[in-house]
Amino acid sequence: MVLVLFLVASVLTLVSYLTLKYVHGVQDAPYMDEIFHIPQAQQYCSYNFSSWDPMITTLPGLYVFSVIQLLPVASFRGARLAELCTTFNLRASNVTYCIGNFILLFVLTRQLTGNAKRTHLLQVLNAAVLTLFPVLYFFTWLYYTDPGATFFVLLMYALCLRGYHKSAAMAGAAAVLFRQTNIIWVLFCTGVVAIEVINERLRLDKKWHGNPNNMSDKDFVEILFQTTFSSCARFFSLVKQILIQTFCYLCIIVGFIVFLVVNKGIVVGDRSHHTASYNFPQVFYFLAVSAGFSFMHLSQPSQVIAFVKSAVKNPIKILLFAVLAGLLIKLFTCEHKYLLSDNRHYTFYVWSKIFKRHQLARYALIPVYFFSLYQFYNLTSHRGFLWRVVFSVCTIACLVPQALLEFRYYIVPFYILRLNMKLPTAKMLIAELFLYVFINSFTVYMFTQKPFVWPEDPSPQRFMW
Repeated sequence: MVLVLFLVASVLTLVSYLTLKYVHGVQDAPYMDEIFHIPQAQQYCSYNFSSWDPMITTLPGLYVFSVIQLLPVASFRGARLAELCTTFNLRASNVTYCIGNFILLFVLTRQLTGNAKRTHLLQVLNAAVLTLFPVLYFFTWLYYTDPGATFFVLLMYALCLRGYHKSAAMAGAAAVLFRQTNIIWVLFCTGVVAIEVINERLRLDKKWHGNPNNMSDKDFVEILFQTTFSSCARFFSLVKQILIQTFCYLCIIVGFIVFLVVNKGIVVGDRSHHTASYNFPQVFYFLAVSAGFSFMHLSQPSQVIAFVKSAVKNPIKILLFAVLAGLLIKLFTCEHKYLLSDNRHYTFYVWSKIFKRHQLARYALIPVYFFSLYQFYNLTSHRGFLWRVVFSVCTIACLVPQALLEFRYYIVPFYILRLNMKLPTAKMLIAELFLYVFINSFTVYMFTQKPFVWPEDPSPQRFMW
């Protein structure tokens, strides 16, 4: 198994590095957000830690860890750190995060799907496929925060599941330094630990034996209330135990609250285009995008038939969902000014070609949202009622405040969702692998070979996520 992991990691490293060389050969100058990130990293490489570009809206985790990565290389080569902080080397640092993400995705797959020998190769394949998730993999070749931010969230989650909560909290703090919204996933790990405490309490209760996650949602809620609220003493005892077990994560959360108060908001630097919103349809977009990248796991004939049968049996539920979704779309749809002013991003074409096609187009996708929600709910049913509640709350908290339709916001929730689904079959994973390879090849081709020019700017513009 170690040999297989090494071989797959080696292939990923080689392919990623060669693609980086190719992309850099076409676009060697900083592009898009790199025009802010790269000069800032170079300031840190010159040990000028007091310098800060006010246009940057995230904390300095990306630059700090670039220094940490490049410092041993500079020492080994006897070179000045500032000399090594070139655009290429800074971009190359994301290749290391890419391989780190592959290892962590394998570890998490094993932790969440079991350690049976017959599934080891399947788990490696699952990790390799998820590593190639197009929205994240594209940024392996650009100096963006996404690979590093995702790495530390996955590291936190893996350590959390192992019970190494102090180390997990430290990884969570690093994730927040890359991107402030990762505090939501620190909260998610807090919820995961709380669920473990509650489930253990239920197992010790004489009213239930076995795995609480195997209960129906209704039975679980009834037994939870009977057990938790049977007396004040039991309730406060449970709360005390949860606080003790989650103390490390709560320290990070409290520290972040202090940061919010001192900073007077979550955004550092330029806040003019990063105001919080109530963009509830963002959750629907996430469901649709996740379903699109995972359609082979959701569209098996048996799953479609089960969905149709459930729809026929529960028309009231469908009607209620449609009404609620319609109201949320009507009242809370946000159209950020960047969305229709920057035609370099694929979201520009998604919005202009689908949502702007007709005033009713955004409502026409409600059946897609419902189908996606239904299938993801079933595919995570083995995680139990509380897990789905915690994940849903964290996903909503992560996405709804974001006014801009941006696929990069979906990376972490997509990974957590996919990791907590039942392990797919080899055929499904191979189909997903071919899909991801095709999309990645297409996006690299479009970025490198299909530049275009804006009338007011002679420099080439390139398509990207």
